[in-house]
Amino acid sequence: MRWMHSGCCLILILLLAGCVGVNSQAEKSKKESEFHYKLGASQLQANNPTLALKELLLAVKDDPQNSTIHAALAQAYQLKKAYPEAERHYFKALELSNNDPRYLNNLGALYLDMEQWDKAIEYFNKATANLLFLSPYVAVTGKAYAYFKKNDLASALLYFKEAISIAPGYAQAHFLLSNVYHEQGKENLERKELERAVEIAPQYVEAQYQLGVLLLKQNEPEEANKHFNKIMEIAPETEWGQKAGDLLRSMKKS
Repeated sequence: MRWMHSGCCLILILLLAGCVGVNSQAEKSKKESEFHYKLGASQLQANNPTLALKELLLAVKDDPQNSTIHAALAQAYQLKKAYPEAERHYFKALELSNNDPRYLNNLGALYLDMEQWDKAIEYFNKATANLLFLSPYVAVTGKAYAYFKKNDLASALLYFKEAISIAPGYAQAHFLLSNVYHEQGKENLERKELERAVEIAPQYVEAQYQLGVLLLKQNEPEEANKHFNKIMEIAPETEWGQKAGDLLRSMKKS
C-alpha cells in the first residue's frame, strides 16, 4: 500500500511538472506573438504592408485565437490587394471577437475596395447597429460613399449629412460630401465642404488639391495657389504633390 501511495504521489508530481512545462511554453509563445504583433502593427502604421504581413504571419502562428492579430493581418492583406485573404481573416476576427463592430466596419471598408457596394452597406449597417461601436460616424460615412458609388446621390447626401451631424469635425465626411455636390453641379456647396475639410485637416492633400482646382475654375488663381503651395510644402512626393506642381508650373507659363 505504501508503494502504491508513493507511486500515486510520483505520478501527481510528474503531471504537475508537465503542466508547468506546457504553461511555460504557452507563455513563451504568447510573448513571441505579442512581439511580432507589435512589429507588424508598427509596419502597418508606417504603410509597409509587406513587412507587416511578414511579422503578423509569425504572430498569428503563435497565437491563432487572437482576434486582434487576425484583424491586423486582414488589414495587411487588404493593403496588398489580396482581398480573399483579407476577407478570410476579418471573418476569423469576427468569429473570435463575437462580432466586434470595429471589424464589421473594417469588413465594410474591404468591400468598398472590392467594389461590392451592397455588401459594404450591409456590414456598415451591422457596425452602426451595435451600440458599443465608438465610431459610428465612420461606418455611416462608408455607407454614404457606397451609395455614392451606386450613383444614389440622394441616399449618399442623406448619410454624409448624418455622419457630419454625429461628428462635425470628421474631415473625410466633408470631403466626400463635396463630391456629391460636384456631381449635382452645386459649386458653392462643394466649395463650402472642401473649405471645411481643409480647415479641419490642413494635411488632407486631396481636399487641398480639389479645392485649388475648384478655385481655378471660379477664376481665383491666387487663392488656388495657396492650396497648391500648401500641398508642395507638406507632401511634394505624393500623387497630389506632383499634380499640384504641374498646375503651378503651367500657371507660371500662362
